[in-house]
Amino acid sequence: MKSEDARYILLAAAIILYSIAVALTVSENVDLKTAIIWNLLASLYIYYSLIQTSIVSSPAILIASLLDAFVFALLTVFLAGWFMGIIRRINISEYLSSIKIKRLRGHVILAPYNSFSKTLSEEMQKKKIKFVIMAENPVQVAKLYNKHMLAIVGGVKNKESFKIAGLDNANHIIACGDSDVENALIAITSKSINPNIKIISRVIEEDNIKKLYKSGASLIVIPGITAGERISGEILNRVV
Repeated sequence: MKSEDARYILLAAAIILYSIAVALTVSENVDLKTAIIWNLLASLYIYYSLIQTSIVSSPAILIASLLDAFVFALLTVFLAGWFMGIIRRINISEYLSSIKIKRLRGHVILAPYNSFSKTLSEEMQKKKIKFVIMAENPVQVAKLYNKHMLAIVGGVKNKESFKIAGLDNANHIIACGDSDVENALIAITSKSINPNIKIISRVIEEDNIKKLYKSGASLIVIPGITAGERISGEILNRVV
């Protein structure tokens, strides 16, 4: 039996036991709404005086409380299994991704991950261009793994992240930051690791174009002026 099937069986068992507990509570002349809330709280180990004290000690309520304890245990196991399943999938994907990244040569790095780099990555994937995405959010990285994209968990302020993304063996890095300061940092850090790296940078304020060139950028794109479809085309023509 698969672990996922086992988890759903546990969930189904918890729902059945909870339903029985609610039915037993209703059998003691407790209204359905109160019975549902009381048993829900009891299954979470939260007890409130929603029903009369004299009823609480009745056999039916005692059995319902026992069933609620089982529900709590089943839900705990279900949630723990679900969480560990996610962690396991991320760890395996991360391991496989790291192996593939180490073997890459002449690829493109996108940093950081945002709406701009998301659009570029989708276009690159269509054109079968080798690339690695640097993203700070592990959840985003997990979603990228599901899209069969190579990615690492790392921020642009961490020099080691660039190395893990394979900057030493990359041909280009695209600075996709939402601020010119961030993009300048990406350019400077990249040049310090790999002086031969070609840097394509997004610019937010036109007044900062010269500063980005001085930081090491070889191509500047201005999303506010250049049409969206032309941006992707211009960048992709440079990296192919």
